[in-house]
Amino acid sequence: MNQNTKIIRETQTLLPGEALKAAERSKKIRQSSSQNSLIDSQENQKKLVAAETVSVDRAILQLDCSQTARVTARAVLAAEFSAVRSGIVLASNESLPLIERLAGVHRSRRGLKRLQALRDLLQPGFPQGRVRARAGIRRAKASLAETRQRDALASLLEELCALRGQPLTTAPDGATHATHLAPSSKCIEEALESVSIAQRTMRLCSGAPLDWYEITGQFSKTWKNARGLAHRAWLGLGEKDLHETRKKFQRLADQMAVLGGCIGRKEYSARNRLRSAADNLGRARDLALLADKIEGTTAEGRALAKRALALRAKAIRDARKQSRCALTATAAEMVRMMNQRIKQS
Repeated sequence: MNQNTKIIRETQTLLPGEALKAAERSKKIRQSSSQNSLIDSQENQKKLVAAETVSVDRAILQLDCSQTARVTARAVLAAEFSAVRSGIVLASNESLPLIERLAGVHRSRRGLKRLQALRDLLQPGFPQGRVRARAGIRRAKASLAETRQRDALASLLEELCALRGQPLTTAPDGATHATHLAPSSKCIEEALESVSIAQRTMRLCSGAPLDWYEITGQFSKTWKNARGLAHRAWLGLGEKDLHETRKKFQRLADQMAVLGGCIGRKEYSARNRLRSAADNLGRARDLALLADKIEGTTAEGRALAKRALALRAKAIRDARKQSRCALTATAAEMVRMMNQRIKQS
């Protein structure tokens, strides 16, 4: 792979020689974790149920356009921060199986992305804290990024080997491998501290202007930006450009989810397409990173890297098609429709 296709790495990732071994370790640990989960204590099971309950409550909580913007925004922010903390606490529980701890990492990072979307929507309500809020959320995501990346690359490598019908390189498993894949206590502490900073700075000030027209105005900017990215020429875009495009699509989809009561069924379908486009771009980035790591290792690694790049190209094509189908309306049309629904409520 030439230098033009190298990815700008934001976090430490797998070393080339460890890639195949890490996938096998992850597979064995998952199998062991599924067996250990059958004998978990009642206390751990209650914690898992509580975390799932928070996740369900958060999933159905949206901005209620029948209330004032400030009141409903405070409720949504509180629920989102609670869900993120629950995911981080789940990831830090060393008595839980590794698969559950990794699920906590993914859940908390997903919640942090939703908080980024809320920050963009509600920033008129905390004008003095929007910069610190952004920094806090980004730092919390970065604290958990390495764990997420290792798990994602190992899962992708396992998938590629299954597609080729080849067994993974064998490697011993044990507690040290679980420690290698699980988030460290330092990362957990940094994430919790950063989340606390973000929550303090995202408190809605009573004197700051925040109404529904401010919110739809912020949404209009996000929609216009994402629509421009979807309808531009994608040929020749580098990994960094595709990564930024993915983040814009994901943020818009999250904003549409929060504003679910203000959009119709057609727009809800557009949100699902946008989310799929963002997922495909994220998959393309992981596949490119994996190919970069294993291409120069062994003959098997080179074959897997070639397959990964083919899957990456397909994921990008799918993302381009999905985003263009989703973003047909203009920003002005979307805002007009949303304001009309808010008035009717």
